[in-house]
Amino acid sequence: MPSPHDPIAFSPGGLTVRWYAIFILCGIIAAILFVRWLAIRRGMDPTFLLDVAPWVVLGAIVGARGYYILLKFGYYIHHPYDAIDVREGGLTIHGALVVGAAMVAFFCWRYGQRFFTWTDLIIPGVALGQAIGRWGNWANQEAFGTPTRHFWGVAIDPARRPAQYAQFTHFQPTFLYESVLDLATALVLAWLVLRQPRRRWLREGDVLWLYCVVYGTVRFVIERIRTDSLDIGPYPAAYWLSWALILVGATMLVVRHTVWPAPHVPPPAATAGGGAGDLAPAAEAARGGA
Repeated sequence: MPSPHDPIAFSPGGLTVRWYAIFILCGIIAAILFVRWLAIRRGMDPTFLLDVAPWVVLGAIVGARGYYILLKFGYYIHHPYDAIDVREGGLTIHGALVVGAAMVAFFCWRYGQRFFTWTDLIIPGVALGQAIGRWGNWANQEAFGTPTRHFWGVAIDPARRPAQYAQFTHFQPTFLYESVLDLATALVLAWLVLRQPRRRWLREGDVLWLYCVVYGTVRFVIERIRTDSLDIGPYPAAYWLSWALILVGATMLVVRHTVWPAPHVPPPAATAGGGAGDLAPAAEAARGGA
């Protein structure tokens, strides 16, 4: 697999547009359109999603960058202006998930929407966005794995190779592995979302918790062969976050089906709502399902 030698896609009028930004933006747009489609199929008014999407996306980007800065705090404390430079990567999905979920929770509370109903709808879109956005790592020649001689190995320029692997030319395309698995995850989760109202064994939040388990497992396995991991203590930071996702997801799946059962997914008429500006009067009625 070849790599682009120039991360810049084009420069109209002196404005530099990088492939990394194009893939990230395509992932965001695809995610929003996918969730909108799911909302319509579930009989829900997608206006709420479109109203809050810009704020949730902005919060997720801030969280993604903020978490990366914390992991490399020793560098950014001496180079503060580099903290806002994301042209060559530096966006972490774990940080995006945490802050993005907090933003969704706030807006659901503010406008009286059911939090777990919306997170179940949104999370397949997140997985789809990840599948597309991961190709930004390919464009930047980053987030690859250990050397390989397989025909699908990705070619890495000498300047981008880890020092201990300088003599190797091709590496495991871990971004490709995660992209394929994220796409499969998005399709499976979307299939579950469309069946939630008709399957009594599915509860609100199940899709979110299943994503935590699946993505935590996928990221942990892939991280084991990456060569650019940032560490927290003796292990890569992604290990800790992946273990946390798996633990939280598995625990909540069990708990919300046993000792603290989650409500069944209501029929379309009960979950439909208007735009953000129309939802405040219904806050108390719907907040109980959050």
